[in-house]
Amino acid sequence: TPNGDGVNDLFRPIGVGIKSIEYFRVYNRWGELVFSTTINGQGWDGKIGGTPQATNTFVWIVKGIDYLEKPFVKKGAVTLIR
Repeated sequence: TPNGDGVNDLFRPIGVGIKSIEYFRVYNRWGELVFSTTINGQGWDGKIGGTPQATNTFVWIVKGIDYLEKPFVKKGAVTLIR
C-alpha cells in the first residue's frame, strides 16, 4: 500500500543474515521487469517509470549470498493495493 503513510510504502528484501544481494527484481504479469536493485534494503515504490500502478499482482525474485558464503534464491508474488 504505497500511499505515503510510512507503512508498507516500499516492497523490499530485508536481508537478515545476508552478506550481499546479487539482485532483487520485480516483474509484472507479462514478465516485464518493473524494478531491479542490488542494494540490500532498497525497494520498489509501486511505480513504473514514475507512474503509480493500479492494484495488481507482481512476481519477485531475490538472489544473494548469506554470511556462510552460501548462495540463496527466493521468489514469490506480491499484491499491490491502492
